[in-house]
Amino acid sequence: MQCNQHNSFRMRDLEAREQDVYSRIPGMKELLHAAPDKWNDVELRYPDAAFALMVANHLSMGNQEQNAIHQKAYLSILEGEPIQNVRFRYDYDLEQYLERHMWD
Repeated sequence: MQCNQHNSFRMRDLEAREQDVYSRIPGMKELLHAAPDKWNDVELRYPDAAFALMVANHLSMGNQEQNAIHQKAYLSILEGEPIQNVRFRYDYDLEQYLERHMWD
């Protein structure tokens, strides 16, 4: 029971931080409220917002190694690291993952 309460608190904390941090990313509001047929145009205008949303949406996708890459990027964004730096490291980590598992 203690563990579930702790996890529940942590999730609420992360959700609150995400809402705060993501609301300050330029273009996030526009991206969240864009009509589906306008999404590509808005993504091109606000690539940082699109990247942050993609990372948040991929937190539980893939295997354990891929999840770790997504979670590392997500937490870095929440900690206020510049998104360009997070994206650079994310792309590098994902490329390294793909090279390691290319022939799996």
